[in-house]
Amino acid sequence: MRIASKLAGVLLAAGAVAVTATPAQAYSFDNYKDGKCVAEELCMYYHSTSYSSSSFMDYYDEEPTHHDDTFKASGPGQGLVVGNNSSSAKCWGTRYNYAIFFNSNFKGERHNHTCDGVRRNTPGWLQNNNASSYEPF
Repeated sequence: MRIASKLAGVLLAAGAVAVTATPAQAYSFDNYKDGKCVAEELCMYYHSTSYSSSSFMDYYDEEPTHHDDTFKASGPGQGLVVGNNSSSAKCWGTRYNYAIFFNSNFKGERHNHTCDGVRRNTPGWLQNNNASSYEPF
């Protein structure tokens, strides 16, 4: 009986520690739009994939307009407005894809960008014509 009681106390203490521990890299909505392309974000790049280095803006979930944001990361395009200035995108993580729209507020033609960590050019009709994006699935 004493061993069971001690074991219960140890398990209870271990559970309390596990509940209060937090992951070092936990995602927060405060982390997006910071010029760092991390998992779960859609990163919209200033140039096409033929440029190995160009500035980007990182988005998370819904973004009704790209016209209020500027490219944050260092490189060509830094400081320019993202809306109608992006030619490629990248995302990875647990998301299935992001939808990138021709018009603001998720209107007009859309392109589904696969979240597999590969930076890809947006289709010709969407290059430098991006206006909004969201993660639909």
